[in-house]
This record gives sequence, C-alpha cells and structure tokens, in this order.
Amino acid sequence: MNKRNYGFCGLAAVAAISATPIQAAQLEEVIVTAQKRQEDMQTVPVSVSALTADQLVDMGFNDIGDIAAQVPSLIVLTNISPLATTFRIRNIGNAGNIPNFEPATGLFIDGAFRSRSGIGIGDLVDVSSVEVLKGPQSTLHGKNVTAGVISVQTQGPSEQLEAMFEVNLGSDDLRQIKSYVSGPLNDWLSGRLSVVDTRRGELMDNVAGPGADGLNSYAVRGQLRADFSDALSARLIVGYAEKDMNTLTGDVYLSEESQRIVRNAGGSLTIPNDPSDRLVEYGDGSYYQGDSNDIILNLSYAGDGYTLTSITSYDDYDGLNFVSDVEQSSLHVADFIDRQQGSSFSQEFRIASDGGDDFNWLFGGFYFNNEFIRGDKSLPEFLATEDVEAYGDAIVDELISGGVLPLNLLPLVIPAFGVEGDRGDYYITQDTDNIGLFAKLDFEFSEKWKGALGIRYSYEDKHGVVNQSSQLSALGCVPPLNTNLICQVTPDGNNFDQSDAFEAVTGSLSASYFLSADTMLYGAISSGFKSGGFSLQNGTATDELRPFDEENVINVEFGAKSEFLDRRARVNASIFHTEYKDFQNASFAGLVFIVNNAELVTVDGIEVDSTMILTENAMATVNLAYIDTLYDSYTGGQCYYGREADNDLGQCDLSGEALPSGTKFKANIALNWRRPFSGGDVYSRLDHVYSSSANASSSLDPRFDMPASNVTNLRFGWRNDSIDLAVWAKNLTDEEIINQVAPANIHTVVDTRVGAEEGSYQAFSLPQRSLGITARYNY
Repeated sequence: MNKRNYGFCGLAAVAAISATPIQAAQLEEVIVTAQKRQEDMQTVPVSVSALTADQLVDMGFNDIGDIAAQVPSLIVLTNISPLATTFRIRNIGNAGNIPNFEPATGLFIDGAFRSRSGIGIGDLVDVSSVEVLKGPQSTLHGKNVTAGVISVQTQGPSEQLEAMFEVNLGSDDLRQIKSYVSGPLNDWLSGRLSVVDTRRGELMDNVAGPGADGLNSYAVRGQLRADFSDALSARLIVGYAEKDMNTLTGDVYLSEESQRIVRNAGGSLTIPNDPSDRLVEYGDGSYYQGDSNDIILNLSYAGDGYTLTSITSYDDYDGLNFVSDVEQSSLHVADFIDRQQGSSFSQEFRIASDGGDDFNWLFGGFYFNNEFIRGDKSLPEFLATEDVEAYGDAIVDELISGGVLPLNLLPLVIPAFGVEGDRGDYYITQDTDNIGLFAKLDFEFSEKWKGALGIRYSYEDKHGVVNQSSQLSALGCVPPLNTNLICQVTPDGNNFDQSDAFEAVTGSLSASYFLSADTMLYGAISSGFKSGGFSLQNGTATDELRPFDEENVINVEFGAKSEFLDRRARVNASIFHTEYKDFQNASFAGLVFIVNNAELVTVDGIEVDSTMILTENAMATVNLAYIDTLYDSYTGGQCYYGREADNDLGQCDLSGEALPSGTKFKANIALNWRRPFSGGDVYSRLDHVYSSSANASSSLDPRFDMPASNVTNLRFGWRNDSIDLAVWAKNLTDEEIINQVAPANIHTVVDTRVGAEEGSYQAFSLPQRSLGITARYNY
C-alpha cells in the first residue's frame, strides 16, 4: 500500500505524531537537480525554489499557476488559449501569443526540454517535484533559459502496487477526475498509468453569444521502468492530451467613437463599459481544439566511478484556435482561424563523476530540432463576414462627421473595411536546429571552501518563411484610406524567406564558503544566451523589420543558505544584479505583434525563502522578492495610444521605465496546521499572495498602472493514510485583478483613424472566487 507522511509538508516523518516532542520535528532535506545531479538544496550555489510531492498535494496543485502562489519570483500569465501561456522569472518573460517567439524561461518535464510553455503541465497527475531556478541557466540547461528554468519531475513506476483516485467538484460546474495505478510487472519491469479528465463551465458571461473561458480536457500518461541490471536502467514515458474549450477572451473597453461606430453599424451595447467585470458582449465565441503527444526515454548506466545519462524526447502538438469575434463586439465583422502545429526532437547525453570526491566533473552534449507551422492551406485565416460592410460604412460616417474625410471622397472609399467573403491567408514555417556542448567542474578546496566552473558552446540555425495572400471581392487595397481589414492583416505578396545562424560561449563561476555545517555563503557570476530570429507574423512588416538580434545576459549573485533552531527553521536569501543586452521584446499593436530588441535591460533584486516549524502542529512559509526591472535603454518601444512617436518608425523611447507586469515587491505566505483526530489528521492550509503595483500594458500606458493586489487561497480537510477529504477556496475574497492589458483587436486601429480622444483596449483578469471539494483515496 502507498504510505505517505501526512504531517507537515517539509517535515521529517514523526514516529508517533501525538506523542513525539517538538524537538524531534525537523525540516526534511530537499534534494534538487539544479546542477544535473542530485544534491541537497542547501549546498547548491544557485537560487532555487523547490516544492516536494507532499507540498504539492497540500496546496491542491493543479497547474503551474499554483506554483506562482508559492514562488514570488515566478509570474504566470495566460490569455486567449493554452498556447498563449507565459512564464516570467524575476519579471523577465515574453508575450505568449507569438508562437515562434521563444520563451526566456525554459520548461523541462522529466528532464526533457519543451519548446511551448503552455502544453501539458496541467495534464500531469502525479508530479513529484517542481524546481524553479532563477536567473540565467544557459550553462547546463537546454536553450532559451536567460530568465530561468522550471523543472517538473513526475513519479516513476513503483516497486510495490499502489493506486490513487481523486475527484474534484467545484463552482462553475467543475468536475475533475485524477487517477493512477503503479506497480511491478515482473522482477525487472514495472509500470505506471495516469489519467486526468477535467470539465469546467465558462468563467465569463456573454450577453450576446456563448460564454468564454470554459474547459474540457483529458490526458493519459503511461510509463515503463526496466532495471536490466544493477548498473543499467531505462524509463519510458508516453503521454497524450486533448483539449476542447471556449477560450478566455478580452474584456473590452470601447472609446466613445468606437461605441458610436458599433451602434451605427447595427450592433448593441447593453453591458457596462467595464473591462474588469468578466462580462462581454460578443456576437459569437472563441474556441480551441488541440492535442499533444510526448515521448521521453531516459537511460542511465552506472559505471566504475561515473554515470552515463541519455534523455531522448519527441513531442508534437496541433492546435486550432477559432476566433469568430475578432472585432470584439456584438457585430460579425471577421473570423480568425489560427492553426498551429509543432514537433520537436531533443537528445541529451551526459557523463558525470559519482560525486563525493574533492574533484567532480560533468560533460555533456545537447541537440534540439523544432519544426513549426502556422496556418492551414485548406482554411482561410481571416474571413470578412456579414457585418463588415455596415461596420466600414459606420467608420466612414465617423470620419466625415469628424471632418477627417471630405464628403467628396466618399465614393472612393466605399466599402471602407471590405465586403463579406473577403479572405486573407498566411502560411508560416520555422525550422530550428540547436547544438550545445557543456562541461562543469566542481572543486572542494577544504571543508569550508568549494568552487565550480562551467562552460557551454551553443550554435543555433533558423530558417523562417512567411507567405501571405488575399482574395478581395471589391475595391481591394486602394487609396486614399487603404482600410480594408484583409489588406492590413495579410497584404498580398508581402512574403519573407530568410535564414540565419547564431553561436555563443557562455559560462558560470561560483564559490561557496561554509560557516558551519548548516550555513553556506556563496557568490556566482553567470552568462546566458538566447539566439536571435525572425518575427514571423502576418501583417505589413517589411523584410528589414522582421529580424531581431540575439540576447546576451550576465548575472552577478550573492547568497546565503542557513538552517537553525535544530533544523526547525530554514532561510535562503540572495541578492543579484542582471544585465540583458539586446533584450528581445514583444508587444501587440492592435492587429499584429511587434518584436525588436531593447538595447539594455537591468534587473536588481533581493529574494528570501524561509520556512519554520512554529509548534508541534503548525508551520509557516514566508517567501519575499523585491525586484526592480528597468528598460535601461530602449529607444524602439511601442507608443501607447495618444503618445507622440520619438522617431520616424513610429516608436517611443521607454528608457528608464519599468518593464510591463514588472511587480517590484511580491510576498507569499503559507500557514500549515494539523491536529490528530479520529484516526487521522484534521489539517488546513492558508496561502496569501501580495503583489505590489505594476503596469499591465506592453506600451506602459499610464492608464494601466494597476494597484497592489491580494489573493487568498484556503484548504481545510481530514486525512489518514488512505483517505483525504478537503474543502477549498481560491481567490477567497473575490478580488478583481487585471493581469494584462492590450489594444483592442480592431477598435484601437479604428480609433487612431477617426481621431478618438482615447484608445479602446482589452483586459485579461484573474478568475473570480471558486469553491470546491476534493475526495482522494490512496491504496
């Protein structure tokens, strides 16, 4: 049977819970793989936050967003689909809506690098640990890890039969089932099968059409572990996941001019013009259908004083996002069909000494290939629908009434926005090959002094192609306004085909000094690299504007890790300064995305992670982060609506400004309590997250300086070795918090044309309060 410690997470097992004196309760050792070998977290000169399997169960872990409630340096943002999930570490990250714009935070599942951060994390049933490595990790970890690494490990097949079945029921018609069974198949082979099925109603109400932000998904994951001998073992993991959902949509604020245009075009405006109430008036809905597959093969061979490790991985995904409310109103102006497909293969080989000596070494190689396709040759990407002419007529009326367009030009611009049936197509591909060679040497000079040196060579080759075409049934793309929607999103013949290669040598150097067996001081300097590439977006971008340069980073860090009070308290702290040269930045301009480089971004901060056993029955975790993230120099930023451009390219100087969503101070507080009762434990967990103010827009529009926020989660239940019953609440106080703001898809562009005093925009906010119950049975 599966026996686990149902005392505090992070506490060592206590032989007799009710009788053991408080002095016996100690924080358990946390083993991490931050440096590609298993080590005590307290001896690793890296800023790392780690969550164990018991901690994940206690918090009711369901997706990576739950981890952000425990790690102040981690921010998770999601908007229109699972493919648009963004991870930010120390306020460094990228827009998730640009599929070929690779993230700065690397995601690894069971040691395998994943190119898309939004695929598959919520589909993992039996996660055994999550590590968040903060700061550039380019020496040892895959590629594109200039902000940090999220490493997720799942439970492998067990040597004894064990099983779990869990049911979650909650508000918004949440129904979720999780289950696994694991055990030996013979004396050298064992297996594990995990399943998760989730159904949830829409979290956003739509007064004119279907609701938004619903979820239907399931995933299955099978594993085999073969112990061929005492030296050679293999673990094979095969997973499949499928999602079918009404996606989250932007809650739109419309300018007075855009409201007037919608009304004049025959649309309705019956709801409050409030972008935070999660209430929309869309003529239709947005839908996502997609599936993903992954295969991982881990091989390990223990030789005489060394270990050989091989990690082979293949993954693919195919997602179709159907947006029939591009215009974000009660009208039917245009449909957007966005199909994205990708497949990746990676191979890593490592050979490492066994450890425990004064000198240890590790050498390795990494290969990664990715093929990405956006578009579908059999389907239109953009299609003008029945209200497009009326919408265009209303725009012209607004132009005339505002004196922008002379009346005698009227015959030349009708239909201004196109006619029903106008079609725009794109087909975008990118092929990427990456090779990395790395080494790390560890020296133990004495019982107190240790040092480490790491180095990596990286080479990456990219080939990007954009093909665009349009089929127009009326005037086409003609002066004087050239306002046809299709002409702007898929201009006929505005194609791109280019290749480039990038290479870099990065490294790390660290020194550790042990004041005692329980206290370590360390200092480290590391460099990182993220290859350049191409902005492979549809739209009007020229060949000169599509390429962007490689990103280089250097990080200097000092830290301390200490355990005291007879290992009943632990405090880990770090202070750091990071510089990103040619920081890769992305922003949304209303119809298309813009990608370029900020000349210099600097990050300065302090992080503190602390855990303490307060009493025999209570434990507290307090994690803090103060991070100041600045565009030290950025002359090519996006201008917010109404701001005059600073150069001929229509860009604005954002030098000296904080980065978007750059929360300076964040605190996570968790209180765990338990007390023996009726053959088990009554327990509770309270999580509170405080985030200071930040600007939620990529253009740093002062309208979107969001106030500080507080989010509280609560869990209360009873459990023993076999049964766990709990009630829970997320966002207990039902806070309204806007996480991201962007220009409205079409309205903002129209606002510019008609000279509106303020620009329309769309907002994405935190889900409202949710309540639920969980029943879990372990065998």
